[in-house]
Amino acid sequence: MAVELATAAVVEAANKLVASRRWFLELPDDRPLPDDLAAALERALAALDAAEAEHARG
Repeated sequence: MAVELATAAVVEAANKLVASRRWFLELPDDRPLPDDLAAALERALAALDAAEAEHARG
């Protein structure tokens, strides 16, 4: 349970970081972030979202 809560907190923080970079750079969702680290984080979050959606479908 503690690991799941920590994981959720990390994912939430990552989402906030990506969103704030997009806001700061005034980038639409369809444009990749120019910063390699932020872009890699965004791709990892998208992969997690896709895996979660696949798991929910069964």
